[in-house]
Formats: sequence, structure tokens, C-alpha cells
Amino acid sequence: MIALTLAAEWPEAAVDAVDISPEALALAAENAARLGLAERVHFLRSDLFSSVTSQYGLIVANLPYVPAGEISTLSREVRRDPLPALDGGPDGADLIRAFLDQAPAHLLPGGTVALEIGAGQSEMLVEHLRLRGYKEIRSTADYAGINRFLFANYG
Repeated sequence: MIALTLAAEWPEAAVDAVDISPEALALAAENAARLGLAERVHFLRSDLFSSVTSQYGLIVANLPYVPAGEISTLSREVRRDPLPALDGGPDGADLIRAFLDQAPAHLLPGGTVALEIGAGQSEMLVEHLRLRGYKEIRSTADYAGINRFLFANYG
């Protein structure tokens, strides 16, 4: 879970780890305890922001981004993940768009969203961010040179 990596890298930060899956949260809580991070990471079950009441300076997400029609082409190892962790809808960006639409209500003024996206989704999601009033939108490539990360500020 990304939240544990962030908590380990920024020891001064308090981190809220949000997931819809109780199994994922339970495993992350076990790992947090093992890593000595349990006191700084709060675990919350939520469908995107439905149970979130706080505001943040940074919200990081790794949402499902695989187009539904491509799931059967993934490696057997990847397909072992639960379907909801992979299926991003017809173009792979359904949950990402919903996340970006809901995030401003949970960002402090000037707050940042950072997320991983699928290959080929950068252009449409940068436009989505722009139309929703995000600023300083940046798309960054992975080690293979594919734009796979988005960063944007709001407010």
C-alpha cells in the first residue's frame, strides 16, 4: 500500500490510508504494525471519498486503470489481483475521473493530487484536470518513457 511507503519516507507525516477493500486494509494494517508505522497510519474503509471527512495537502492514489476489455490480456500473475483492483471501466479511467471530481473537497487550498495512470490515458486525464480547475498539471513518464503519473494542484 502506497500509504505505508509515504509514512516510512516522511516520518513527520500522519497518513490516512483509504481503500474500499477490507482485506487490503487488514493486510496493510498488519504490515504497518510490522514496520513500526501503526501509530502514524490511520486506516479507513471508503469508496473513494464517501467516508472521508478530512482535508489534506497531498492526496496520492493508485486506482484501477486497466480498460475492462484488456484485463484478459494481462499476465496471469496480474490477473490474480481482485477484479475491482484492476477494472477501470471501458477506457480505464472511470474511477480516476470520479476521484478527480471528488478530490477538491478534500484538498487544502493549493493541495496536490498525485496518481498513477494507465498507458495512453495522460492526454484525456490532463484535459479532465484542466476542465475541473486544477492548476500546475504535470504528466511524468515512468522508466520506460511512458506517461504514467499525474500531478496537479487545486485552489
